[in-house]
Amino acid sequence: MVERVYSSLESLWEQIQQDEARKLYPRLALFEALSGFKDKQKPRQRSEDTICEARRDFLDSFAYLCDVQKGGKTVTAAALQKLHISNFLWLAANEGVGDDILDYAMDVLEKLKTATSENQSTLQDSIFRLAVEKCKPRIQFYRDEVQKYARNCRMALRHRERDDIVIRLRTKLKKLSEPPPSLTVESYVDLCHDMRSAEINHIKTYSATAGDDFSKLAHYIWRLGATRSAANTVVEAMITVPSLHRVSQIRRVSAPETVEKTVHPSCMSPHEVLHGIFADSASHNPLQFQYAFNRLYQLDPPLARPIYTKMASREKVVTRVHAELQIADTFSRSRDMEFVDNDKYIGCSKSACYFCYNWLCNHKHCYVQPATHHKIIPGCRGPDNRLNEMGAGVLIDMYSKISRQIGQDIFEFLQQNAQPRLQYMSTEASSRAPSQLSATRD
Repeated sequence: MVERVYSSLESLWEQIQQDEARKLYPRLALFEALSGFKDKQKPRQRSEDTICEARRDFLDSFAYLCDVQKGGKTVTAAALQKLHISNFLWLAANEGVGDDILDYAMDVLEKLKTATSENQSTLQDSIFRLAVEKCKPRIQFYRDEVQKYARNCRMALRHRERDDIVIRLRTKLKKLSEPPPSLTVESYVDLCHDMRSAEINHIKTYSATAGDDFSKLAHYIWRLGATRSAANTVVEAMITVPSLHRVSQIRRVSAPETVEKTVHPSCMSPHEVLHGIFADSASHNPLQFQYAFNRLYQLDPPLARPIYTKMASREKVVTRVHAELQIADTFSRSRDMEFVDNDKYIGCSKSACYFCYNWLCNHKHCYVQPATHHKIIPGCRGPDNRLNEMGAGVLIDMYSKISRQIGQDIFEFLQQNAQPRLQYMSTEASSRAPSQLSATRD
């Protein structure tokens, strides 16, 4: 009996690996080469309950405070588990929540438990200072970018008519590009946070093309102010949301290891991948697919082969189980774990990528639709650690759903003569549903 079960699980694993190598990763690689992003940024699913929205704001913001580095390693997700007399706050990160981050998160939580309307501003400043110290690597990156683009944009504004807006902007940009020695890191971040309304909008009006200096400056000012915004939000939410006062522990998910995946050599041809999509499609209208093949030929002409070249660079890809999928998997595997108020929302320090968005939206447990930047990232995989036979079957089913969705999106991209997108994974303005909390300092 044991041998038969093992043999069955082994065959399921073989199918998973075949699905990854011949369908999932080739389609992700093709779609990334074609578009980069599936669509424009999309906010999370909104609740009409103000307490629910405030709790979701808390989860997003607490996760952001724990995402201390620029890049993907420390991207953090958070969720609330309901217990009889208390609640647990769960954290996960793309490459695991380290001991130092867990200690820091617990320090933040202990401070939050003292929150009252009377000490709100003082506590926000205290948590903000703690976050600035812990998030130095990320903040320094954004500060360097702000200084660089503030200098460039200030020089560019010298050639503009000197109206009140230009004069005020150049004054602010001088302070950003040449900060006086007395300006602390906290004050620099607050300066950017305070520019999030009128000044950022003014900066954007001078942007001629996506990705120019004014566009980048607006983006990085917004990002640098995010630490202050997150510190303010977690305190406001703690005062507003009763269930947050009942958080007794922070628990972390043990992150699966990064794994290198290899695309099967026979699946590196863009046209062969499109043939597979055609075979899977519910519609077999030959004229539609002829148009799609012709469009692919235009984008990947025989001599240059830019799409094929980009796909070939993804023959081997290092994959992670992203943080929000780790938490979704933790809850879905246990019959005893419930979300607070049955709100199946998983907060995250960064909006979901294309893969994770589709995973959560297609999951049988009906997780709340997250915010998404829609970036197509081939280096993703589904939760696959410690799988039994049932879990392997679930993974196969999810990969089938995701692969079909990718195929449909590729087909639509080619049908609609769409163009590759250029946008940020983090945002120039909030991509989430508007907060129901008061906009302290916003």
